Amino acid sequence: MRDLIGEFATHYVTDLEKQLDSGNGQPSIQNPVLFLFLGDKCVEALQAVCALNKQSWQNGNGVLYVHAFQEETWEHPQVLGCRLPRPEASKQTMRTSIYERFVQDESFKMELNKALKLASVRVAEMGKLFTTFQQVNIAVVTRADDPAAILLPELTLLLKSYLAELFKNVSVDLYVLLQEKNSGEAFGFSAALSVSFLEEINRYQRSDFNFSENLLVTEDLVKLPVEHRNAPLFSLVYMLSDKTEHGLFLEAGMEENYELISKLVLLNNKKAEREFSENSEGYNKLQFIRSITVDTGQTNFASAGLSKVKRPTHAIALTVLSAVFDRYLERLKAGENLPKTKAREKLGLTAHDLERKIRSVMPEDHALEEMTGLMTSGVSYSELSGMNLREAELALFDGSSQAFFEANVARGARNRVDSLSLQESLAQLIQREWVDDERLGLYAAYQLTAEQANGANLLEELRTGIRETTRQLEYTKTELEELYQQRVDRQEIRVGGFFTRDKERVRTFVRHLLSMIYSKKFELLEWELTLELLLQLEKQVEKIHREIGVKVDELEGLQKQLREIAQKSVREASDYLGKNMDEYYESVVTETIRSLEAQRGSGFYLESRFIGNGSLLFQSGIAGLVERLCQFCRAEILTRSTFALSFEAELLARANVAAAYENRTVLTKEDLFQDLSLVLEERAAVHIEVFHFLQKHRYEEKYLFADIRNDFVQYVLRSADRTRTYKQGCIHEEQKSGIEKMNLMGGFGMEDLMFYRNNKKYHASYEESGFVFHRRGGDEWS
Repeated sequence: MRDLIGEFATHYVTDLEKQLDSGNGQPSIQNPVLFLFLGDKCVEALQAVCALNKQSWQNGNGVLYVHAFQEETWEHPQVLGCRLPRPEASKQTMRTSIYERFVQDESFKMELNKALKLASVRVAEMGKLFTTFQQVNIAVVTRADDPAAILLPELTLLLKSYLAELFKNVSVDLYVLLQEKNSGEAFGFSAALSVSFLEEINRYQRSDFNFSENLLVTEDLVKLPVEHRNAPLFSLVYMLSDKTEHGLFLEAGMEENYELISKLVLLNNKKAEREFSENSEGYNKLQFIRSITVDTGQTNFASAGLSKVKRPTHAIALTVLSAVFDRYLERLKAGENLPKTKAREKLGLTAHDLERKIRSVMPEDHALEEMTGLMTSGVSYSELSGMNLREAELALFDGSSQAFFEANVARGARNRVDSLSLQESLAQLIQREWVDDERLGLYAAYQLTAEQANGANLLEELRTGIRETTRQLEYTKTELEELYQQRVDRQEIRVGGFFTRDKERVRTFVRHLLSMIYSKKFELLEWELTLELLLQLEKQVEKIHREIGVKVDELEGLQKQLREIAQKSVREASDYLGKNMDEYYESVVTETIRSLEAQRGSGFYLESRFIGNGSLLFQSGIAGLVERLCQFCRAEILTRSTFALSFEAELLARANVAAAYENRTVLTKEDLFQDLSLVLEERAAVHIEVFHFLQKHRYEEKYLFADIRNDFVQYVLRSADRTRTYKQGCIHEEQKSGIEKMNLMGGFGMEDLMFYRNNKKYHASYEESGFVFHRRGGDEWS
């Protein structure tokens, strides 16, 4: 059942997002971008960033990815792989051995040149997908603890040199992934590797960094130098950790960094803004670089944080499903309760009906007449006259009269009473006349059969009948006993005079005895059968009530479960997105169903072509009802325009929901926007922890990715305008079904990094223990 509910919500989310994000607001990058993922530890990042770019950018199919790997890569039409030398098995020289094998083995250089040359050509061939073709951006991604990162300058500058042959301007940015949350395995070695790489980055980013090596190799093994003079290797270096600046680990860890990389590359290569606001400043990469550069000569880095909110479509779908079921259950409970007279008539349980049923199972009166032919003993009338009627019957028949009555009258009647319930059980009757009747329904049937009920109370009626019948039965038994105690000589019968034969006298008495006693026993049998029938009906009603009760419990359990699932989804949508959810969608669902009822009739959804009435539970169970409920919501409710609002419109609608003054849980529009703004800011904390990062070095920019014309964006731009000390803007994405906020922060140096400060001791200790992490040789830049 939970799977059905989950699938329902997921399908709604998918369908609506396709409708809302139809491509009108999907962003594009304006110039070609080439990603270089360095090392085996970047496979997950490669897959995630590629998928994100393809999904998020209109021209994402035109982006190329190069993966420089040693053993593990990912095959994809947009990915070009180039193999790097495998490291030595020894951890002591693992990192430096990669560089040494690369320098010494010309075959690696040859293959690398072929791959990077092909990549540059492929990028050029995709030029038609971009608005600007004079510039290309290389986005280099690597893990700080990947040994292959030692080859960062070689791969970066070789790729840059090939792209420079085809583009006027080539810029290179580096995205360094720092994994601080460690399971405990090899944490010291991983920390030492990371520190080694960070120290190298610190050198690469100096303003006097120089590089010159014969890396460019032709097919004839002719070597050409690749050079870089007196400038940082990268335009920007982003440090992205799985820990925020507040020292808190991120729930999703690296996954959030992958999304940040995609968003940062978009920001650095986006199209020029066409939508402006007086409170919004556009992003300028060169200005950001200048702003984070300080006069101390220290190498400076940047980081970023991203938070996002989307229309809580999943929570909306589940809240609507729960609200629709509430209306449906209300309609089932609103079934008419018939007065007891009509109920008894409808079920065929009036006194006349019961009498007719009993008469139908009783034999004809001639069955008693046949008893007069029973054989009698040779007892004389004079002997009988001194007895009571019981003694006389025993003397005459020695029990054969009672046996005959039992065999030929009572047993057949009892069997026929048992068969009455087989012809059409009371359960079938209640199912047809109550449960299947839209005017009555399952809950009316439940009330009808309940111990305590409003209106007709079938059990009370039956038990009253049982009590009355039991009294009549006891009274008739008493009458029979009194008859048996009467003396034979006191009977008012004509047995003839002195000359009448004894046999005639006995025969006359026998007819009198059988008529009087067995007529009363016949009457007693009728009462016994009536009582038996009523007791059977009582058991049936109790059983029916239990069976209906199971269905009622399932319905009320489903209501509780739907509410819990919806509320859990609302909570997961975050506090600021779940506000006013129940109040708003309760009213919207109620109004929608009222509108549909006006068109199709009250309770139309109880028809079998929609949800159906309570009988569906007996046919298909609770899962069948849930399936029908989901189909009904999908086809009849969620197709209404009210349920297809954009993030902004839906948020506004909930912000303005009418509620009682004393309901403090309902927020005003201003409160809702304020909450949303605060949470967006809190969750956009940058993904790096710094130590004593002085305010004068800290430079910040904050950007919303949203439709700049929506009210919430304008609220944010206006509210912070007077007091802010940072640059703020909105990257316009038309008709976007959500809002994202990116915080950029830069100006910190290597010594400001808590990661670096905490892990330097591992690096130093490993080196003292004979581990070699850096290049060995006399390179002028090393």
